Amino acid sequence: MQQRFSEHHELGQAYRDLLSLCDRLETLADSIPRRIDAASCRVIMAELPEKLRRVHALEEMILFPAVEDQRTGEDRGALIARLRAEHDQDDRAAIELVRVLRAVLDNRASLNWDAIGYMLRGFFETVRRHVATERLLLWRHG
Repeated sequence: MQQRFSEHHELGQAYRDLLSLCDRLETLADSIPRRIDAASCRVIMAELPEKLRRVHALEEMILFPAVEDQRTGEDRGALIARLRAEHDQDDRAAIELVRVLRAVLDNRASLNWDAIGYMLRGFFETVRRHVATERLLLWRHG
């Protein structure tokens, strides 16, 4: 029981860290194109892939087994497959986001400011939705 609480606490902290990063992405999106905070971009670029990988790893260790224990057959497999696909999509989107932010900092962005802002918003809104859904799943199955 203590290990389960510790794991849930660790995942909760990882979610909070990722959502804080989403808040910073939102602030960055709100500042475009008037002002780009280069230091903030660098921190986001450094932290995003690792924070996302950490959340995904913890979900696969904690959430996925809980879902597997509570669901049956085809439903279980379909839900786990969907969650894995969303993780893959999030990972690809994060890599692309880091690439675009790097290009912005290097003054070689091929996207216009509207597209960059849309990309940032699409990413953090999707991540926030995923966290909310996965928290709900964990609450239901934990």
